[in-house]
Formats: sequence, C-alpha cells, structure tokens
Amino acid sequence: MLSRRRILVSLAAVPLLPVIAHAKASHRLWQPTKPTPLAFMNRARDLARLGSERGDGTPYGAVIVQNNIIVGEGWNRSYIHHDATAHAETEAIRDAAKRLGTRDLSDCHMVTNGGRPCSMCETAAYWAQIQRMWLEDGEDVVNAGGPKYGGC
Repeated sequence: MLSRRRILVSLAAVPLLPVIAHAKASHRLWQPTKPTPLAFMNRARDLARLGSERGDGTPYGAVIVQNNIIVGEGWNRSYIHHDATAHAETEAIRDAAKRLGTRDLSDCHMVTNGGRPCSMCETAAYWAQIQRMWLEDGEDVVNAGGPKYGGC
C-alpha cells in the first residue's frame, strides 16, 4: 500500500494542465491559415454541412472568434438534441463561454451562415455581449454590427 506522502510525490511529477470548464472544450478547434471573415464563414458553412450530414436538418453553422482565433463553434442540433433552443448560434455561444470560462463574450465576434439569426439567437448574442456579427450574403460576408435586442 502506498503511503500518502508517496502518492503526493507521485502526483507532483504529473504535469499540470490548464483547468478546462467543459470536457468537450479539451479538443482543439480548427483554425484558418489566414484569419479573415471569409475563412471563418467557410468554417461556419462546413459546420452547417456537418450538421446536415448527421441528421440535424436545417444547415446552419456558427463560430465565435476572439482575436482572430475561433474559440467556439456550433451547428443546429435542435433535432438531434430535441431542444428548440439548440440553434447554431446558441450552440456556438455556449461552446465559447465554456471554453473561455465566462459568459462575457464582449471581445468576441460571431460569424454565422444563412443570413441574420432568428430573434432568439440574436438576443442570446446580445446578452453574451458579442461585439459584432458577420453574416452570409450570397457568397459575400457582411459586417452586420452588434446584435440587436428584440426584447423578451
């Protein structure tokens, strides 16, 4: 039987890893070679396709970007999770908040395909204090400014 001292010495040899607020957050996110709004939009489009292939129905994807690095991502999971609130944008906000360990995403941007988010998702972005939204307009990516609060 190992003594308590021996266990503590053994544990001291284990390298410490940063605390991660969410188990899913331990996997690394894809990052573009050149961080541009179009590169981030292409990732959102890829996530939308992934969701459709997995049976999530409507093809929407979103990423949350902080300092030109993707810190959260999501796609529509409302069918698979049986959750009407599991839209791409809310899933990306949840993922970013868990990865960053905060609900304050005021230094982040949201990039989402499919045009302007529904009022629920835009309100969630507003309450998460997302700074700016980038939306799909055909093949172009447009700066839509900060999210607007539609009221509850």
